[in-house]
Amino acid sequence: MEPEIKKILILRFGALGDVVHTSCLFHSLKRQHPDLSVHYLTFKEPSLLIENDKSLERIWVADNKSYKCLNSLAKALRKEKFDLFMNLQPSIRTKIFSLMLSPKKVLTYKKDFSLHATENFWRTAKPLFKEMGFEKELKVYLPEKSLKKAVSLLPANKKQVAFITEVSPTREGRLWPAEYWKDLAKNLISKYNCEILLTGTEKNIPRANEITAVSAGIKSFCGKLNIQESAALLARCSLVISGDTGPLHIASGLGVPVIGLYGAMPVSRTGPLGCGCYTLVSERKCVPCNKRKCKYLKKNELFTPCMSDIKSDYVFKLIENNKLL
Repeated sequence: MEPEIKKILILRFGALGDVVHTSCLFHSLKRQHPDLSVHYLTFKEPSLLIENDKSLERIWVADNKSYKCLNSLAKALRKEKFDLFMNLQPSIRTKIFSLMLSPKKVLTYKKDFSLHATENFWRTAKPLFKEMGFEKELKVYLPEKSLKKAVSLLPANKKQVAFITEVSPTREGRLWPAEYWKDLAKNLISKYNCEILLTGTEKNIPRANEITAVSAGIKSFCGKLNIQESAALLARCSLVISGDTGPLHIASGLGVPVIGLYGAMPVSRTGPLGCGCYTLVSERKCVPCNKRKCKYLKKNELFTPCMSDIKSDYVFKLIENNKLL
C-alpha cells in the first residue's frame, strides 16, 4: 500500500445484497491494514446492515442520487480530506461526485461477470493494496436491540425456517411459485414440526397471506419489521430458503445455513457464500442466461420455466439428505 493512503471513502448505493457483498472488501482491507480509516456512503436501508460493523469508522447516508443531494454531501465530505475514493457504483453522477470530493486517488469498480460479486468488489482495491488477502465469508453485525426483539417474537422450543419469497421485480427468473412454497411448508411442518417464518416488505403481504393460509405453523412478519429486525429473525433460524435476493446474502453473512433457488442469475456470480450454503438450479440449457427478461415467459405468466423447474420436492430432499433440520 502506498504510505499516503490512510483514509478511504467507499461508495455503493445499490441494493441490500450489493452492500453486503462489499463487506468482503472492507473486511479484507482492515485485516491487512488495521490502521486504515474506512468511511462508507450508501442509502439509509443498506446502511442499517453495516452501521454496527467495527471495520467502518463512519457511515454516511445519501437520501437519493440527485445532483443536489450529491453536491450537498460533497461539501461535507471534502472536509474529511480522503486519500482515496473507491467508487463501487460507477456512473456519470458518481464520477462527477468523485471530482467534487477532490481525493488524492480514485479507484473505480468494473463489473466482471466471470467473478463472484464479492471478489469483483475486492479486486477494485488490488491496484493499491497488492498484498491484501481476500476475506471470502460475508459477515453481518446486528445491534443488540434487534437481536433481543427477535428472541421475544419467537418461541424457544421450536426450530424456525425462514422463507424469503419476495424478490426484486426488476429481473425475471427469480420468483418461485407460491404453490411450491405452500407444498414445501406443509411437508416441513409435518416432518420436522418446525415453524415457518415469512419476511419481506408490505408489498409481499398478499403473497404471504396466501402462504400463511396453509397452516397455523406459518407466521408472516412482512411489513412489520425494519431490515435490522428482519435480519435478526433470520439469525434465529435453523435454515433460510430464498430466491436470489438481498436477505439471502444477509442470512449467509449471519452464519445461517441457506438454500438458494436460482434461475436466470449465475450462481458463480451471486450465489450464497459460506459453510452450509446450498443452491438448486434448473438443468435447462439456457440457464443461467443472466438476462432481465425471459424470452420463454408467456404473457401474463409470473414464473419463468427455469424457476418452475425447481420443484418443492427437490428442496425437501436436499434438506433431508443433508440433515439441515
